[in-house]
Amino acid sequence: MNFSKLLSRPVLAAVIGAFIISSSGALTKQSLESPATIALWRCIWALPLLAFFSHRETLKFGKRVKRDRVLSALAGIAFTFDLVMWHYSIHYIGAGMATVLGNLSSVVVAFVAWTFLKERPSNRLLIALPFVLLGVTMTTGVLGGGADGINPGLGVAFGIACSISYGIFIVVYRAGGKDDRRIAGPLFDATLFGGLGTLIFGPFLDSDFHLLPNLQSHVYLAILGNLCQVLGWLIISIALPRLPAALTALILLIQPLGGIGIAMLFLGEHPTLIQLLGGTVILAGVVYASRAPRAPLSTG
Repeated sequence: MNFSKLLSRPVLAAVIGAFIISSSGALTKQSLESPATIALWRCIWALPLLAFFSHRETLKFGKRVKRDRVLSALAGIAFTFDLVMWHYSIHYIGAGMATVLGNLSSVVVAFVAWTFLKERPSNRLLIALPFVLLGVTMTTGVLGGGADGINPGLGVAFGIACSISYGIFIVVYRAGGKDDRRIAGPLFDATLFGGLGTLIFGPFLDSDFHLLPNLQSHVYLAILGNLCQVLGWLIISIALPRLPAALTALILLIQPLGGIGIAMLFLGEHPTLIQLLGGTVILAGVVYASRAPRAPLSTG
């Protein structure tokens, strides 16, 4: 799989990847399966292609160092908890607020990168972040309505746990993929251990977890695994070592905008004016944050 044209354009890679994985919500909804079941089969369906691409990288560049493989494995386990917490948050508080809470991961990533990796976010990113989070809130349809879900308090707890798990996943996965010649190897390890983590913890986290979805569910799970987990995350993996962690996390907030478009085209949903305005705010914030500041004009 040749992504060479994107290597020199990491912001574009992150945007394309974010739009691809924004289809995960619709595919998850159509599968009609439980959170941990979806997480497991998303990983299983992705592994064959990732194993193939990872093997080709190994033949070309040699084996990956142990440290990077361990970090990728830990990232995969964090990804497992992110997926399960996300779906529980939806169940208890509704999809809108769950999306808002889950996207607080951008704040988590910025804090961790600044505190532990000494990557100070740019002034543009710090200015754009609150506006992008506002845009995410607008796209979910939360504004103007009351609390949704059967247990909002518990939903908030799961949503915050989701954002922390996803933030940890982004930072650790990026640390395990510093060798920018390889994009499939780290993703294979993360997906493999994400699947193993779901297999181990799934029965304890999800009472409806099972191993045998029906054929119709498998169609959507196969698309989810190969489109989002393979193609989407391979493209995002191009951007991760080439961009500051906080900027990548901010760009990934473009997902709700892609989700609105997919819901309009394939699920017959019609966004409100506030949701469309929210999408515009997200786009404007991402464009502003990702542009390099202008060099001062020479007076000589």
